[in-house]
Amino acid sequence: MTLQLYGVVRAGHPRAPRTVGWEDLAMVVGDPEPDPAAHLAVVSALVEGGPVLPVRFGTVADDEDAVRADVLAPAADTYRADLDRLDGLAEVHVCLRFTEPGSAWRAARSDVLLSEVAERARDSVALPAGESADERWAFLVGMGDLLVVRDAVTGLARGGVEADWIGPLPAYSFLERRTCSRWTW
Repeated sequence: MTLQLYGVVRAGHPRAPRTVGWEDLAMVVGDPEPDPAAHLAVVSALVEGGPVLPVRFGTVADDEDAVRADVLAPAADTYRADLDRLDGLAEVHVCLRFTEPGSAWRAARSDVLLSEVAERARDSVALPAGESADERWAFLVGMGDLLVVRDAVTGLARGGVEADWIGPLPAYSFLERRTCSRWTW
C-alpha cells in the first residue's frame, strides 16, 4: 500500500497521527494526499509536539518496509542530529510590504524593523520576495518566543509598512538540502 511521507520525528511524537517506526525514529505517514496545503497543515501541526524534519510534498514509499529500509535506516544518524539541533525550535516567516517608495529606505528600514525578531532568533535567512511581500524572511526561533515574535511583527505594521507572520512552521529553511536522495526536504 503506497504511503505518503510527511516528516521524520522521534518515536512516540505526541502529535503524529500515524507513524512507521524504526528504532527511536518514526516517519509520519498517511494515504496519498493530492493537496499541498493539507500536507503543510499536517507537517505544521507536528511542530508543536516536537521537532520534525519535513519531507517534500508528494514523496511516497511503496509500504512500511520501504519506509524503514530505504528512508529511516540509511540516514538515521543524520536525522537524530537534525532532530536534536531543532528541538524546541520552529521556523517563522515574516513578510514585509513597503507602501512608501524608495529601495534604499526600504533596505535600511528592514534591518531596524526586524531587529527585535532577529534578537530572538537562533538563525535567519532571506527568502525570495513574492506577490504578497517586498521582503520575506525565515527566522528559527524558540517555541517559547513565538508569541513575542508574533507581537513584534504585529507592531511593525505602521508608517508605510505592512507586516505579517506565518508560523510555527517546520524548519524547512534551516535543513541542509540533501541532493543525493529522493527523501529530501
